[in-house]
Amino acid sequence: MGMQVMSSIRREFVVSHLRSQLDRLHHVLGNIEEANKVDCDYAHSSLKEIVNKLRQIRKLCVNN
Repeated sequence: MGMQVMSSIRREFVVSHLRSQLDRLHHVLGNIEEANKVDCDYAHSSLKEIVNKLRQIRKLCVNN
């Protein structure tokens, strides 16, 4: 099976969304590192949403 090449538009879309999730993850990490008391509900919901978004991006790549 050969390698599928992603179109430039799709590649830009994937890169943009990966950067967005990376920024969100960095923000959550910063909040956890700086907080004296970590809001577990916030961390859990944020991480769950990031994982869901990453799954959507992965599906887009697989369905190329």
